[in-house]
Amino acid sequence: MATQQDVARRARVSYMTVSRVVNDQPNVRQGTRERVLKAIRELSYHPNAAARALSAGRTRNVGMIFPPEEFILARPYFTELSVKLEQNLSSRGYHLFLGSVRKDNEDPELHRLIAERKVDGLIIFAPAMDDPSVSLLVAKNVAFVAVHGKSAASHYSSVDTDNGAGMRMIMDHLAGLGHRRIAFVCGRMQEINAQERFAAYRRFLKAHRFPCEERLVFQGDWSLESGYDAFSALFSGPRPTAIVFSNDQMALGGIKAAHDRGVSLPGEVSITGYDDIKYASFSSPSLTTIRQPTNEIARIAVELVLERIPRRTPFKRIVLEPKLIVRSSTLRLEPCVAPSMLDTSERNQILTK
Repeated sequence: MATQQDVARRARVSYMTVSRVVNDQPNVRQGTRERVLKAIRELSYHPNAAARALSAGRTRNVGMIFPPEEFILARPYFTELSVKLEQNLSSRGYHLFLGSVRKDNEDPELHRLIAERKVDGLIIFAPAMDDPSVSLLVAKNVAFVAVHGKSAASHYSSVDTDNGAGMRMIMDHLAGLGHRRIAFVCGRMQEINAQERFAAYRRFLKAHRFPCEERLVFQGDWSLESGYDAFSALFSGPRPTAIVFSNDQMALGGIKAAHDRGVSLPGEVSITGYDDIKYASFSSPSLTTIRQPTNEIARIAVELVLERIPRRTPFKRIVLEPKLIVRSSTLRLEPCVAPSMLDTSERNQILTK
């Protein structure tokens, strides 16, 4: 079994340099760090986790906190993202611990994690705008990063995609297919993602003078069931020609409702989602959606939280660009795109507000 001394000899560095690299400490030149890591791989060296934690004063554990348990079942996108986060943490020598929190700051497990220092840092998924657990972490100066959540006052680091840009891509796509009467299914409006996607939808309707009616909006909760209920409700009155769901999971529920009602997709109505989860390409019809760059989100989230652990670096807010994925759940209504009722400068002014 290889030892730290073996790594030092292979990399032609001192024992202490290997120790700094293993413990992810600064003050090691990048070329030297890469040489040590190469030696570690070649020798299949595995540091003693207990000894490393004791010497560095860290656990090498990062916790990942979800809202209540039902959230995980309703959002398979976050399950896929969790796998990528674990892979990124593992490559940096950290272990991932999963947990969920209650809707108030009296959650004993969260208090215990902080008080007993069971983790070095935390990754928080989609916190609500007024989430008391986030306020607790800020007050306790815990190293953490929010994924798909942000602080207007820059009280913590976050990584997200541009929800407004993603929704404009969807709406531009549908408008280009001739759709004007477009319905919208919201996510949980306590979350910033749901708010930003809905706001972008409303801005687009206003900019293009498309129908903007309350009966074209349904309040969902990200789940399959709410997507199913949304489709049934929206088709109980004057029908839209397209329905935009705030995530893929609800869109899949809508597709199931359409099949149960004998509604042809996309012949009678086009449907879009958001996230591009694995199941989106396997539905019938396959789902037009917005792809979020999960590999980049996971990599940046891990970098941000690990930066905050030893040095309490300045807070950062990273926003990434999404991508439109066009599949067979959307269909053209008209042979050509109708001209906008506003000129370009006026429309752009509204869209960027």
